[in-house]
Amino acid sequence: MNKPCSFLEGRACHTKDARPFLVRRATPTDAPVIVTNINAVCAESIYLATERYVPTPQWERALHQPDEYTHLLLLVAEMDGQVVGHCRIFPDEFGQKARHVGDLGIEIIQPFREMGIGTALMECAIEWTSEQGLEKLTVSTFSTNRRAIGLFNKMDFVATGVRHRQYKVGGEYVDEILMERLL
Repeated sequence: MNKPCSFLEGRACHTKDARPFLVRRATPTDAPVIVTNINAVCAESIYLATERYVPTPQWERALHQPDEYTHLLLLVAEMDGQVVGHCRIFPDEFGQKARHVGDLGIEIIQPFREMGIGTALMECAIEWTSEQGLEKLTVSTFSTNRRAIGLFNKMDFVATGVRHRQYKVGGEYVDEILMERLL
């Protein structure tokens, strides 16, 4: 089991084959590589709904002003000095009605998948979420992304809905699976 996360110092972790990596809060210097990594996963065309990084206000704040927007979480996994994945939690910013809910997203670049990095990122993110007083996490993924669905199930997320034929991936319809975890 990995040690509890200290969000200032990071969390020392090990992959399934005992390779060390660090989970830590992202800093503004990580922004270019995070965007590059998002674009690399988007280019695979089978994991994310967008074709490239989309600079939303939440993303821009999390990447460039994390000290000013402490209600946003952006964690990175760093192995051998390289950022190989990230996990983010963005709360609803459109009023008070959903302030108790955080939306989670996670990406790991090839060839660092299936190593336990996603699990470590999510453990740390869930711990932070509880500390922030959020009551629920939500996430959505393609029905074809069995790796993500397996990780979310492992982390006690449950499927709450399906948006049938929500996307077209490679010319084929793909459902969107909506999942949540109550804290």
